[in-house]
Parts: sequence; structure tokens; C-alpha cells
Amino acid sequence: MLDLPKFKKAYLYQRPINMRWGENKFVLLYEEQLGVRPQMGEALLFFNAKRDCLKLFFRDALGSNELQKIMPRGGFMLPAPIAGQASVEIMPSLVQRLFSR
Repeated sequence: MLDLPKFKKAYLYQRPINMRWGENKFVLLYEEQLGVRPQMGEALLFFNAKRDCLKLFFRDALGSNELQKIMPRGGFMLPAPIAGQASVEIMPSLVQRLFSR
């Protein structure tokens, strides 16, 4: 079980991404879509086209972190997209549940 920090805010990017992307691309998406830079205490959650892989990006006192979780069977249940929005704020507890199993 992972010991994740307690996030103040969490955002789910609403479009599938390439799982090879890293910090620079995540920060660029965040800045372009939300107009702000990611802060400590905020989590960014991304998924792939098949919805069987999640990537979590966050910053803490030691730097930036990326965690990936793969569900080979069944995929993940994620909130439905909201039309016209590139990302949606989600409950930080959802991130904790997804990455603690």
C-alpha cells in the first residue's frame, strides 16, 4: 500500500493521454487548460485511451512525483466527462482509493 500525501485538490484530465508523457507535458497541459501552475498539495490524474492505466502527478517537498497504476482487466471507473471542460475537480479521497489498492 502506498503512503500518498493528503491532497487539498485533485483534478482529472478529461481526455486520454499517452502514458509515456512526463512532468513537462503534464505541467504544460495544466497551465494551458487551467491557467495556473501545479502547486504542492494538488494532484493531477490522467488516463489512457483504453482506461486501463492511470497516471498520477503531484509535487511535494522533495520534488515532482509520477505514479502509474495498471488494471489489465476491467479498467477504472472514473467520473463522466463534463462537456466543454478539459479537466474536472475530483475528490482527493478518490485518488487515495484508486492508488491504495
